[in-house]
Amino acid sequence: MRRSLLLIIFMVLSSNIPADSFRCGRSIIKVGDSSNKLIRKCGQPARKYSSREVISDRGRQVRAGVSNWVYVRSRGKDMIVAVYSGVVIKLQID
Repeated sequence: MRRSLLLIIFMVLSSNIPADSFRCGRSIIKVGDSSNKLIRKCGQPARKYSSREVISDRGRQVRAGVSNWVYVRSRGKDMIVAVYSGVVIKLQID
């Protein structure tokens, strides 16, 4: 009983954790990786779209154009990778 309660609590808490990395085959992509590494490890995204977002650029908050790359995952929801100036700045599960 105690073990199953701990498992349920862990599952509930882990579902609310934001994505800071994701797996492409045997590789892991994380915030700070280059877009070249992303393509090399995960291939081309299923689709891309642009958006304007407030980001931190060299310590300043600026509104900038961000390229969002969508990767379709075999299990679960799509992964959206935000790329700014050739660097992965955010990972988000859609």
